[in-house]
Amino acid sequence: MATGPADTSGSALGHIGAHELITTTRAVRLRLDLERDVDPRVLEDCVADALQAPQGSNLMRTEFVIVRDPERIAAIGAIYREEFDDFYRTSETGLFNRVDADPRHAAQSRRTRDSAEHLAAVMSRVPAIVIPCLTPRLAEGDVLAAKHRLGTVYPTVWNFMLAARLRGLGTCWTGMTLGREDDVARIVGIDPAAVEQVCVIPVAHHTGTSFRQAWRPPAEEFIHWDTW
Repeated sequence: MATGPADTSGSALGHIGAHELITTTRAVRLRLDLERDVDPRVLEDCVADALQAPQGSNLMRTEFVIVRDPERIAAIGAIYREEFDDFYRTSETGLFNRVDADPRHAAQSRRTRDSAEHLAAVMSRVPAIVIPCLTPRLAEGDVLAAKHRLGTVYPTVWNFMLAARLRGLGTCWTGMTLGREDDVARIVGIDPAAVEQVCVIPVAHHTGTSFRQAWRPPAEEFIHWDTW
């Protein structure tokens, strides 16, 4: 297993500039290649890169369960589809019930909704599912600790997703199964009393090669100088 900086000898890194990498790494759902296996050595390299992210107090609290067994993936995918159908469609704040005033935002939301439908349909067949976990589990009601420790997890996970992009892999951060955390824990042997799942990430080679920036409103609409 990797014990230091990523050894990229087994996985050629894409030649992507830093600005292109951070502005065009998208949630990949429609373009996941379900027929191509993902080399476990490449996934290990991505984790090694992920662990180079800033760590609060230099405490290594993020661990990764990498699921490649088809039966376990199918079981997680079934839970994912059930949660998508039972909760996501009925959520008042979800894409299925949201009204976007800006037509550009509305068009983008429709594409996201369609891609979310596709992911729910194929989640049981992706080559790998990565489950980032926080150890030890957060104490119930400890909001301050949650802010500090989750602030360590998120950069680590995003590093993983950027590292995957550099190696020709598509990823998508989703919390769809968190309402069934205990069920997922049983499938992959996690002790839910000690380990907290942060999200699930389908990982696959992606079809096509072009990625572009998403539409976003101007930055000045989100900036408050000195006061709110």
